Amino acid sequence: MWTGIWFMTNIVFVVCVIAYLFAHRSVSEAKHTKAEVSKIQSLILRRKVLGIASLVMFLVMAGSFMMNMKVNG
Repeated sequence: MWTGIWFMTNIVFVVCVIAYLFAHRSVSEAKHTKAEVSKIQSLILRRKVLGIASLVMFLVMAGSFMMNMKVNG
């Protein structure tokens, strides 16, 4: 059971990190092209949310991995 939970959280973690990297690229490109300030702020907020989600998913993934190692040895 814990192996499946770890596997699914690992997938979600990787998706969150990839989405964060694309969001970071969007912010960089918006700053480079001198986009509107409101657009840049919304992109920064999206990047921040994805960063927090990535961090949370990392903690969940690490916890489920540790539990998997404890249960399955």
